[in-house]
Amino acid sequence: MSEKYEDIVNNLREPSAWVRVVFMLAFAVFLYLIIAPVILVLMVAQALFAVLTGEENENLRILGSALTVYVSQILEFVTYNSETKPFPFSNFPGGGEQAEAQAPARNREVDKEEEKVAAPPAPKKTAAKKTASKKTAKKAASKKLVR
Repeated sequence: MSEKYEDIVNNLREPSAWVRVVFMLAFAVFLYLIIAPVILVLMVAQALFAVLTGEENENLRILGSALTVYVSQILEFVTYNSETKPFPFSNFPGGGEQAEAQAPARNREVDKEEEKVAAPPAPKKTAAKKTASKKTAKKAASKKLVR
């Protein structure tokens, strides 16, 4: 046989190549059967929150951001753009950094709007404590009236 065919045979006998193919197939199936439906549910839930409450759910936003990074890691591994296996063979992506970084800015804008709209709080009425001298003065005044 020629060297070219020997190289091909040696590559076919290499277990790491076959392990990679098995992982690629497993991640592709996982992406199709599990992650895609989760993203659809997340999308519907976020849309419902936006329609019903008028604002997005921050927790769902962070989860969506993490899933976006995770799907990107899977696609990079499956297309041979990365040798790092995605979660559960590495850490789950945080994904929320971008959403969390944007959240304080959004919260500051909302706080400013709420300050404009919110009325100042009503002062609390404190009950006056009766002292012994006031009580005795009232008793003395009532005795004078009775006499």
